[in-house]
Amino acid sequence: PIRTEPAMTYNSEEYIQTTGVYIRNEKYVNYNGTGIISYVYSDGEKLAKNAVVAQVYASQTDLALQLKIDELNKQIEVLRDAEKLIGSDNSQLEAFSNQIYECHTKIIQNIIDGEYAEAAGQKNDYLNLQSKRQIVNGTTSDYKDKISQLSSEISSLKAQVSSVPHDLTLTDTGYFVTLADGYETVLNYDAIPTLTEERIEEIIKNPELAVASNVIGKVISDYKWKMVCTVPKDNSMNIYENATLKVRIGSDVNPVRAYVENIRELESGKCMLVLSFDVFNERYIMNRTAQIKILFDETSGIRIPSAAIHFDEKGEKGVFIKIGVNVHFRRVEVIRTEGDYTLVRDTTEKDGFLSLYDSV
Repeated sequence: PIRTEPAMTYNSEEYIQTTGVYIRNEKYVNYNGTGIISYVYSDGEKLAKNAVVAQVYASQTDLALQLKIDELNKQIEVLRDAEKLIGSDNSQLEAFSNQIYECHTKIIQNIIDGEYAEAAGQKNDYLNLQSKRQIVNGTTSDYKDKISQLSSEISSLKAQVSSVPHDLTLTDTGYFVTLADGYETVLNYDAIPTLTEERIEEIIKNPELAVASNVIGKVISDYKWKMVCTVPKDNSMNIYENATLKVRIGSDVNPVRAYVENIRELESGKCMLVLSFDVFNERYIMNRTAQIKILFDETSGIRIPSAAIHFDEKGEKGVFIKIGVNVHFRRVEVIRTEGDYTLVRDTTEKDGFLSLYDSV
């Protein structure tokens, strides 16, 4: 039997792939005392002036007790929010039932995907919806007894805490990160002019250095950041200073815009690029290096096996397609070949040419 493959739509990209090194203006956050640290700010969260970034507890037991107290307080908030619907009709009953189903489905999917923290984070949302539905359908008239019980539990837990935690306050503004990699004081904007290709390669091989034991995080001064990378000179002809590029970082689906601040030619035949970005999120602040693709052109067409391309008696390039038990020749307009596959133009509307979904 003749083996065929359907001609399918495909998007092809021209790109340079390399490894970039993140450059940021950063400051260590130090703490020289003892105790158990509990962070108040999440990674990448913007700091207010004189912000309390963490609290220090006397022991792990005290921290565990406080976390339990916080959880019970959240449950009380959920129940009080539900009580606002006391006296309302049941017109919202179906909406709450649908929302409960959706929330439950999300939690199950999070567990299946191994995203346990996200599943746990939706617990109170689920409780809130269930509580509201019980008020609306008349199953429960109020939550006074439950709130009283939770309040008693909180009082009992507070009595077990050995001492009040003390706050760690920062006068710096910027964006807080709980992790440090050891490059914070040496890889800043001022260091860019002295960076060499060898130094970049060294950082890529060793993206983390030892940090002092009193370092509990860092502050990034600005939401803007830079990246330095090297690319082959022959592949960088379309890159020039002050240009704007599309760059895909790591496993991101969507590219981000980068501004080319500087290009430096190296003796190795490569060029060093200094790129600046103004997109800030957690994915770009937790690491020192990242695989990147500098995108130049994205073309849509039909992808076919390169081995299927032949020439007819007129010397025209094309492929054979199967229609029923018969085989016919159809011309193609090649865009580019990428290994085992070739991208051709979508010529579905042209007689005698390859069409989408033809059996090649």
